[in-house]
Amino acid sequence: MGTRITQVSFTRGELSPRLDARTNLEQYAIGLKSAKNAIIHQEGGISNRMGLEYCGTAKDSSNFVRVIRFVFNTEQTYMLEFGHKYIRFLKDGAYIIYPDDYETANKRGQIVEIESPYNADDLPLLKCSRAGDILTLTCTGKYPAKNLSRYSHYDWKLEDAVFAPDITAPTGLTAKWTGKTDSNTRTYQYVVTAVDEETNEESKRSSVASVTGHREANWLVDEYVTLTWTAVSGASEYNVYRSVNGIFGYIGTAEGTTFTDDNIEPDLSSSAPILKNPFADGQSPGCSCYFQQRKIYGNLPDSPQAIVASQTAAINNFNISRPLIATDAITINIDGNEEVRHLIPMKDLIVLTADSEWMVNGADGIIQANPAPAAVIQSCYGSSHVEPIVSGSMVIFVQSGGSVVRDLGYDLMTDKYDGDELSLFSNHLFEGKEVRCQAYAKEPYRLVFEVFTDGTAVVMTYNKKQKLCGWTRFETDGKFLWVDVIREGLEDIAYFVIEREVNGQKLKYIERTKTRIINDAKDAFLVDSGLSGSFSTPVTQISGLDHLEGKTVIANVNGGIVEGLVVEDGQITLPKPAKTIVVGLPYEFDFETLNIEGENTQGLKKIVNCVTVKIHKSREDFQFVGSDGIEYRHARSDASINDAGKLFSTDISPMTVMATPTAEATIHLKQSYPLPLTILSVSGSVDVQDNENN
Repeated sequence: MGTRITQVSFTRGELSPRLDARTNLEQYAIGLKSAKNAIIHQEGGISNRMGLEYCGTAKDSSNFVRVIRFVFNTEQTYMLEFGHKYIRFLKDGAYIIYPDDYETANKRGQIVEIESPYNADDLPLLKCSRAGDILTLTCTGKYPAKNLSRYSHYDWKLEDAVFAPDITAPTGLTAKWTGKTDSNTRTYQYVVTAVDEETNEESKRSSVASVTGHREANWLVDEYVTLTWTAVSGASEYNVYRSVNGIFGYIGTAEGTTFTDDNIEPDLSSSAPILKNPFADGQSPGCSCYFQQRKIYGNLPDSPQAIVASQTAAINNFNISRPLIATDAITINIDGNEEVRHLIPMKDLIVLTADSEWMVNGADGIIQANPAPAAVIQSCYGSSHVEPIVSGSMVIFVQSGGSVVRDLGYDLMTDKYDGDELSLFSNHLFEGKEVRCQAYAKEPYRLVFEVFTDGTAVVMTYNKKQKLCGWTRFETDGKFLWVDVIREGLEDIAYFVIEREVNGQKLKYIERTKTRIINDAKDAFLVDSGLSGSFSTPVTQISGLDHLEGKTVIANVNGGIVEGLVVEDGQITLPKPAKTIVVGLPYEFDFETLNIEGENTQGLKKIVNCVTVKIHKSREDFQFVGSDGIEYRHARSDASINDAGKLFSTDISPMTVMATPTAEATIHLKQSYPLPLTILSVSGSVDVQDNENN
């Protein structure tokens, strides 16, 4: 009997071929030679990946298309299709349609759509930040910052961001002196601001009102200045300021629209706000975020290293005072001439530039205008334009070159932010490629999706605390163009833009992942660009497949598989009637261990006499692949023949799979049917031969 070799974890995923001889690495024991169309579980197992449901065809397949998530709360989530000069809206996998009783007759039954200014070529550089029903969009220099607001399910507006207080300034300010003006006079200047009754935000200054009266030293007890102004809607009170050497110092607050100054000494430490708009004259920012009740923008065309923060609790207000007070707007310039690419709110504000990574905060952990916050460099890797993602306390970003993925988090031992190169041991998946976008599905599997500019895609299962970082490949009949993730129900759902060639025409489809939590084979949605249906009476004719016209599809029919179906006139015909049907493009799950090696066995020929596979909630009819490439499909059991929906959690009995001895012996499995397969461990009985005697 040969030596028994068992692998019980696959958490490092597919490893680079450069590691084929590195049996000394701990990653070798938990890595794979091939992990195609697979997802890795945090517990160590591996499954064939979830399928992709067809949601719809993009409006304009001739230009670039991307998707962007819109989140109000866990129940109100949308995926937005951005194309050339337009935006369309999806919810729960379907485009939003104006209802039959919609107030505008010519829109009834149409897909909800609005115009946008964005050219298709600029869409990859579009960056977003979110707060409530507002999505802020930025794109350095080319477009002013814009807010996409949802007013209802069918009412969306894209408007220029406003960089001014929400409440308007008082108008009609007048000043009247009561008293003598015979000698020792001077001209007094006043301004008034309104205070918002809901937010306590202060408006910009009113126009200046001037009046002549006695100098302060000669101001008599019965002399005073009466100020009046027009009421402002939404104001709870008004602040009044008087000028001293050009600085308007605070002299009091009025609840009404009049105020009496009887020689009140101005408080110059609390001055009237000075109107500032750092984004005027084409200084449109390139990124934004929310941090400590401030709206923060970065990367202005003339100041790519600049970060500008709004006033505290007044996200549209960038006014300042003289002298500065803690809640004023803030401008920070990162040292050197580094282009700010991303702003990430964590315990500190994390700033990723083209060359390095920075931490920004105040000395006491609160960002304030006075004293000014500090920007401290943390590392020098640099970030690409790909939007970073946050997993727990870690930031995952793509380096400037576009082919290295890193994480970044606070390290208590070094008292700084640092991280690891996540793509290091699977760098063959990134060689010669550039990451176009990434997205993170936290639940249930902690998956990081990466889409490359060449249309390929990979996915990483990531858990920093468990030192889990395993990569697999996603392949489909087409090209992946973009991915984003949104919460729908209890799971995070990935939406892909995929270019597929159908009937000689290249079309861009929006497709989303279906659940991989499967308890019955009849419910398994493990096809691409697929659709599913349940019928009260069995049917043989399936229509509505126009998006797959001319394609050869595969069907899960009541838990059984029907192959070789060709879509004609948007239809397929099943050989037997069925009630529960999933139809779509097939894809192949491919699982292969690294070379089986013992101590000093490299280069020696091995024979794997038999293999045992432990599966979980799976169908047992998958394929073993021998060393000669011949595939052996494991036979279905009587239990699954009698119950097509039955799934198994068991050991698949030993089976001889190797045809000839080889120096690169592996255990190789495939699943080409759209049926669930989860592998918890593989075990092989291996004989090692002395090559000199063979």
